[in-house]
Amino acid sequence: MEHFPLLDIAIGLTLIYTFLSLLASELTEFLTTVRRWRAAQLQQGVMTLLGEAVNFKQYPEEFKNTITGKLYSSSLIASITQQSRRYSRFVGPSYIPSRLFADALLEVLQTLESGHQPAALQDVDQAASELSQLLVQIESSDQIPPRLKDNLKRFAKSAETDTQETALQMQRFKHEIVLWYEHSMDRLSGVYRRNIKVLSIVIGSMLALVINVDSLFMLRRISENTATRSVIIENALQIQGCEADLSSAQCMTQLDALLDETTVPIGWHPVNFRQQFPQRTLPYLLRAVAGWLLTGIAISMGAHFWFQILEQFIEIRETGEKPAATNDRTGREI
Repeated sequence: MEHFPLLDIAIGLTLIYTFLSLLASELTEFLTTVRRWRAAQLQQGVMTLLGEAVNFKQYPEEFKNTITGKLYSSSLIASITQQSRRYSRFVGPSYIPSRLFADALLEVLQTLESGHQPAALQDVDQAASELSQLLVQIESSDQIPPRLKDNLKRFAKSAETDTQETALQMQRFKHEIVLWYEHSMDRLSGVYRRNIKVLSIVIGSMLALVINVDSLFMLRRISENTATRSVIIENALQIQGCEADLSSAQCMTQLDALLDETTVPIGWHPVNFRQQFPQRTLPYLLRAVAGWLLTGIAISMGAHFWFQILEQFIEIRETGEKPAATNDRTGREI
């Protein structure tokens, strides 16, 4: 067992990070669900996409008169919206399918009132295509932001260029809206993931501070304490096979039992505190802060990331050392 001291230390740290990452991910999911951050960011992203800039939290009445407000009030979006018990009002959904968004936007555009009646609207022939009639209605409306008007006219021009059949032009126009929305949501998803990454680091660092999980101190203690490393390696094999569902009751029970049976250098126990802060001076405090931050960054990588590394470390360790080559005739080592 002691032929792999560095690998044993890595397994010990990885095991602790796996457990803490599970706890941090549950806290992150709880906060994002309670605060409805995904729904709020989606609503803000839709407003930006439609060229509007109204604070829907501070000005709810003004928001209702925007294109985004009408979109969220449409029957299609309302059907996938849950009512918030806390605020006694409807909040936006966390996800809107692209085709549903296109249908809802077209429904809103077709019901807008015109600010004036231009000659073009009066001269529209009943036999004109549905897309042409919609374009005239868009042009005459003063409720549509200029940027949204430009985008819609560009989509309509592309639809009319791609097909000459009036029956298919509206379908093509809708398809352009779908692609436009999907590209915007791809960018929004990237922003949301980065925000969640930052939140995970903050939660991980706070968790490290509250529980006192100092990566630098753990590294020193695990490397010095052979007995701790031995217990960790013997029990780490118990959680193999949990990669399918790390948050399952069975895996969580195994992790809890493992940490109970293993003396890990975490927590605010007086013994740990004296070893971590032999002197209450600024250098030791700065070193502890650096260790907590390193733990927070490590926790933000996620439980599945650390569990995969843990299994790889265990697999490498179980292969053992390469046997010495022997002479086929004498059987002696070469």
